[in-house]
Amino acid sequence: MKLKLFLLLIFFSLKISAQEIFKEKYNYKATYRLEYQEDSTDTNSIKSETGVLYLGKGHSRYSSLGKAVKDSLEAYVEASNISKSESFEILNQAPETEFHYKIFKNFQDNELILAEIITVDKWRYKYIQDLNTIDWEIQPENKDILGFSTQKATGSFAGRNYVAWFAPKLPFSDGPYKFSGLPGLILEISDLENHYHFSLTGFEELANPVDELLDLNSYKVLSQEELDQFRDDHNRDPLAAYKNAGVRFGFRNKEDEAKTRKALSEKYKKRNNPIELQP
Repeated sequence: MKLKLFLLLIFFSLKISAQEIFKEKYNYKATYRLEYQEDSTDTNSIKSETGVLYLGKGHSRYSSLGKAVKDSLEAYVEASNISKSESFEILNQAPETEFHYKIFKNFQDNELILAEIITVDKWRYKYIQDLNTIDWEIQPENKDILGFSTQKATGSFAGRNYVAWFAPKLPFSDGPYKFSGLPGLILEISDLENHYHFSLTGFEELANPVDELLDLNSYKVLSQEELDQFRDDHNRDPLAAYKNAGVRFGFRNKEDEAKTRKALSEKYKKRNNPIELQP
């Protein structure tokens, strides 16, 4: 099997005949590069990921590229009659990501849904909130981004002050993550400390609109505070979460387990700079 070609075919042309409980069509795709400072005390802790924003008429979906690919691969595996070893090989090709949620915006209903699967036990959670309309102030400055003329705007969201650049010729009042509310698609946005910086790397109209098939009814509703806390508890002690889910680790001895726990604890301490400083 030519695995790379196989994965590309899955990701770009996957069609699933299943119960379509949540179905939307997306006709456009904006791709962003996110650079973020994981540790607020360490300017060298810069990481980067790719994010994808699918845009339709009055609705959108945002996630990391790693999450989007993994979901497509999992859907293919669940719908296929293949062996466990083949399933593992396929799923192992998904890009790594630190962001495991999807964000759905419904502008007609002024609703935002963040849906996330946490732990290997596939616990599904979501929270629903009004679209946060940032009190943007549009500024006179302009600049070109990938051939699009953009205008500057400033605003505050979740404890951070942001500078955004939006393209009036792209008629989407949307942007990466939860950002929206400007008269044009946000092509670039960063907080004043530059801890989170999204920049557009590509925009395209899709020849074949993408369907979103997702049973959001299977996700338990929490508040944002509850889901954030649950995610934090899992990140604080992932070994305990996996053991509770029935996963057993083959540590050679207690010393190896202690070293692993220490490494995970140090990693957790460095992840101290979330994009939202307050809900």
